[in-house]
Amino acid sequence: MGLTTYLPAVNIAVHVIGSLVFVYSVYFNYVHVNIPSSVNPIDDAFGGKFKYLTFLNGCFQAVFFVYALVVDVFPMIFPTKSSIFETLCQVKYFFFASIAFPLSMFVSTSFWSLWFIDRNLVMPKDIDLYFPQWLNQTMHTFVFVFACLEMVTAYRPYPARLYGMVTHISFQLSYLIWIHIVYSQCHIWVYPILTQLNLPLRCLFFLGTFVYTSVLYVIGEYFNKLVWGYQPQKIQDKIQ
Repeated sequence: MGLTTYLPAVNIAVHVIGSLVFVYSVYFNYVHVNIPSSVNPIDDAFGGKFKYLTFLNGCFQAVFFVYALVVDVFPMIFPTKSSIFETLCQVKYFFFASIAFPLSMFVSTSFWSLWFIDRNLVMPKDIDLYFPQWLNQTMHTFVFVFACLEMVTAYRPYPARLYGMVTHISFQLSYLIWIHIVYSQCHIWVYPILTQLNLPLRCLFFLGTFVYTSVLYVIGEYFNKLVWGYQPQKIQDKIQ
């Protein structure tokens, strides 16, 4: 028996664990993490938790892994292959490629890069009392780990680059508009780093994030081909 024989079971395990980890993390973050305005004035301002890309990404990861688990269970309930199942799979493939994978890579790598440069740019130390370390790891590290595990344990056809990348860039653009709406309402930037930049530098910073997230999308596409090769249908037949 080759390694591919065990991949479906491993992939289901990834979905089960990922669902538990991210659903609980999002729940705990939303319900139990309450940072006083004296420590972080933006936390309870307009937009609530949903102004943080980390929290939004946690929600997306929770949705993806729960949805993937539903897709795993579907053939057990309805053994005969159907167009509904194929549609469910296509949605899963597209969502992972265009949102779940590049967004997790972006959140994790950008957060930890800024953290090691100067953690005050993303999460001042005063917040540690209210935002536990295990939650910091699940929201900023595990998202990276589980996205990679999903990539290497299950085949997926990547969408046409134009559609996948446009979808992801559209989300990033929507988020950029959203944080400006938040700023217009409370006159505080969501992230401390933005307060350190003047207008030209902020524009360059935002432009850089768009370039970087586009690179991450292409990396995901390349990584998928690297893992699964250039004859995906033969590989898919082996693991189904």
